[in-house]
Amino acid sequence: MPNPIHLTPAQTEALIQSLAQQLHCDPNTLRQQLQSGNISGIANSMGGDAARQVQQLLKNPQQLQQAMNSPEMKELLRRIQGQK
Repeated sequence: MPNPIHLTPAQTEALIQSLAQQLHCDPNTLRQQLQSGNISGIANSMGGDAARQVQQLLKNPQQLQQAMNSPEMKELLRRIQGQK
């Protein structure tokens, strides 16, 4: 079983703000969708290939864990937090 992904509250908020900006939606709406587990709604708002890729990741926890542990994701989290 893969290890769960642990984000600090600051990391979580930064990700929500960044995603909301990229998806052109309200951060509070996005937060509510995430808390309710409505990931499909979020993915569908992305459209096209991005939506299909997110849906595919969500169906495969191992693949999602690998994506979250990738050097690219770790770099993204550092940048979101303003770390160098």
